[in-house]
Amino acid sequence: MNGTQFLKGLAIILIGVILLLNNLNILEWSVWYNIFRLWPLLLVSLGISLIFRRRLSWLAPLVIVAGIIIGVSAGYMGVDLHLEGRIVTEVETFQREVELVSVIKEVEQEPEEDAAMEEITTESATESTDEEPSYVDEEEAVGEDTEMVPSVEKVNLHLSYDIGAFNLEFPTPLVYQCQVSYRYPQFEPIEDYSISDHEANIHIYHNFLSEPDKQFRNPKNHIDLKLNKEIIYNIFLETGATTIDYDLSKFKVEQFTIKSGASDIKIIAPQYNSDININSGVSKIDITIPANVGVILRLDTGISMKELDKDFQIQKNNTYISKNYNDSEYQLNINVDSGLSQISIDYM
Repeated sequence: MNGTQFLKGLAIILIGVILLLNNLNILEWSVWYNIFRLWPLLLVSLGISLIFRRRLSWLAPLVIVAGIIIGVSAGYMGVDLHLEGRIVTEVETFQREVELVSVIKEVEQEPEEDAAMEEITTESATESTDEEPSYVDEEEAVGEDTEMVPSVEKVNLHLSYDIGAFNLEFPTPLVYQCQVSYRYPQFEPIEDYSISDHEANIHIYHNFLSEPDKQFRNPKNHIDLKLNKEIIYNIFLETGATTIDYDLSKFKVEQFTIKSGASDIKIIAPQYNSDININSGVSKIDITIPANVGVILRLDTGISMKELDKDFQIQKNNTYISKNYNDSEYQLNINVDSGLSQISIDYM
């Protein structure tokens, strides 16, 4: 085998390896933007092969191999060849503190006899002029009739990004904390926040993208979330192509909903009575269930591969129930509606 044949074979192998890494979500598909930017190297390679038909003919495939390696390396390192430099990543953090507010306690009515006795005692005390009148501190009076409670007890959280990686793992003493990393101004995050009757509504999103704006090279948006262990949450993730890695086991999540396109979804279920709803396209879905959680699983999928824990028993209409459902500390409903998918659900 001569050098030319070797380099041609190596170029084909490299293309196959890149496609494999794309499918395994190890390498982003956006690396092809950089590779395609180097298409003039094809002309260089063709020119070399015409000039050096016999001598140095191996230079032509070497140029192609070098172009592939440069394009992939630049994409992996976050360099956009179109912009001739490294794209700066912006980071913005949204957070809300837990405030304490006073609420009036419910005071039981005193019996009429006790109230009458108290009135007589008060009158007799006011008849005495030798003693100075006593005063009750206003703050103490307020403290006796009120109590301090957190301003937020429940949160409805909506996260919507056209493309990005979502992560939740660590708790926070705040109401919530969301750190968004982005590379293009079109993905600059916006927060809408409102609160009423101890219930907060939070929406994190970016501005609407036009069709030309959607042709991004390697956007690399990251939406990292932290929640409070004492607050109840309803979470709604709305996204396109995405990876989601959420450990909900530490938090009181009443409802968790995902609406996405092509997705790689990893979830550890909450230790709480809750619902998980997933509506996605081509997806790889891995859900881990804590031992003290019973599950009813409903699947509505196209072509799919299912790997379910041995503790699941099939019912009817693609419905499965865990053996511990009736005796478990918490109950969880999982509804999955997806197209081509690989679904794995296991107990810890």
